[in-house]
Amino acid sequence: MGKNIAAKKRRQIAMILWHDGIHWVLKNEKDASLIIKAKELDELDKKLENALSKEWQKEPLEVYMRTDNDIIPEWMRPFMDHYFNRILELPLRY
Repeated sequence: MGKNIAAKKRRQIAMILWHDGIHWVLKNEKDASLIIKAKELDELDKKLENALSKEWQKEPLEVYMRTDNDIIPEWMRPFMDHYFNRILELPLRY
Protein backbone atom coordinates (compact mmCIF):
# COMPACT_ATOMS: atom_id res chain seq x y z
CA MET A 1 0.00 0.00 0.00
CA GLY A 2 1.35 3.46 -0.93
CA LYS A 3 2.10 5.96 1.80
CA ASN A 4 -0.19 8.95 2.09
CA ILE A 5 1.77 12.22 2.23
CA ALA A 6 -0.69 13.57 4.84
CA ALA A 7 0.32 10.77 7.20
CA LYS A 8 3.96 11.89 7.17
CA LYS A 9 5.31 14.14 9.88
CA ARG A 10 5.55 17.69 8.62
CA ARG A 11 8.31 20.16 9.41
CA GLN A 12 6.88 23.43 10.70
CA ILE A 13 7.69 26.93 9.47
CA ALA A 14 6.35 30.11 11.12
CA MET A 15 5.50 33.15 9.00
CA ILE A 16 3.81 36.52 9.54
CA LEU A 17 0.79 37.48 7.42
CA TRP A 18 -0.65 40.96 6.87
CA HIS A 19 -2.45 43.04 4.27
CA ASP A 20 -0.90 46.26 2.96
CA GLY A 21 -4.14 47.62 1.51
CA ILE A 22 -3.58 46.02 -1.90
CA HIS A 23 -1.73 42.73 -1.32
CA TRP A 24 -1.58 39.97 1.24
CA VAL A 25 2.05 39.83 2.38
CA LEU A 26 3.77 36.83 3.93
CA LYS A 27 7.22 37.02 5.54
CA ASN A 28 9.43 34.43 7.17
CA GLU A 29 9.14 35.05 10.92
CA LYS A 30 12.82 34.40 11.75
CA ASP A 31 14.30 36.56 9.02
CA ALA A 32 13.24 38.51 5.95
CA SER A 33 14.77 36.04 3.50
CA LEU A 34 11.36 35.13 2.10
CA ILE A 35 8.66 37.73 1.37
CA ILE A 36 5.69 36.90 -0.85
CA LYS A 37 2.90 39.23 -2.04
CA ALA A 38 -0.38 38.45 -3.79
CA LYS A 39 -3.80 40.06 -4.17
CA GLU A 40 -5.67 36.86 -3.26
CA LEU A 41 -4.91 34.28 -0.55
CA ASP A 42 -5.16 31.45 -3.09
CA GLU A 43 -2.49 33.12 -5.21
CA LEU A 44 -0.36 33.68 -2.09
CA ASP A 45 -0.60 29.97 -1.23
CA LYS A 46 0.50 28.94 -4.72
CA LYS A 47 3.42 31.40 -4.70
CA LEU A 48 4.50 30.08 -1.29
CA GLU A 49 4.30 26.49 -2.53
CA ASN A 50 6.49 27.41 -5.50
CA ALA A 51 9.00 29.36 -3.35
CA LEU A 52 9.40 26.43 -0.94
CA SER A 53 9.25 23.65 -3.54
CA LYS A 54 12.80 22.43 -2.89
CA GLU A 55 12.05 22.12 0.82
CA TRP A 56 8.66 20.36 0.65
CA GLN A 57 9.95 17.92 -1.95
CA LYS A 58 12.41 16.68 0.70
CA GLU A 59 9.76 16.52 3.42
CA PRO A 60 6.20 17.85 3.72
CA LEU A 61 5.86 21.25 5.38
CA GLU A 62 3.30 22.87 7.64
CA VAL A 63 3.37 26.66 7.38
CA TYR A 64 1.82 28.52 10.31
CA MET A 65 0.76 32.00 9.24
CA ARG A 66 0.38 34.29 12.25
CA THR A 67 -1.49 37.47 11.42
CA ASP A 68 0.22 40.73 12.35
CA ASN A 69 -2.12 42.17 15.01
CA ASP A 70 -1.54 45.75 13.83
CA ILE A 71 -3.80 45.20 10.78
CA ILE A 72 -6.75 44.12 12.93
CA PRO A 73 -9.01 46.78 14.48
CA GLU A 74 -8.71 46.70 18.26
CA TRP A 75 -12.39 45.81 18.78
CA MET A 76 -11.89 42.69 16.62
CA ARG A 77 -8.73 41.39 18.29
CA PRO A 78 -10.50 39.09 20.79
CA PHE A 79 -11.66 37.04 17.77
CA MET A 80 -8.43 37.04 15.75
CA ASP A 81 -7.25 33.53 16.63
CA HIS A 82 -10.46 32.13 15.23
CA TYR A 83 -10.58 34.11 12.02
CA PHE A 84 -7.16 35.29 10.92
CA ASN A 85 -4.38 32.78 11.62
CA ARG A 86 -3.85 30.08 9.01
CA ILE A 87 -2.06 26.75 8.70
CA LEU A 88 -1.09 25.62 5.22
CA GLU A 89 0.22 22.15 4.41
CA LEU A 90 2.70 21.86 1.56
CA PRO A 91 2.48 20.44 -0.99
CA LEU A 92 -0.99 21.81 -1.68
CA ARG A 93 -3.62 19.18 -2.34
CA TYR A 94 -6.35 20.94 -4.32
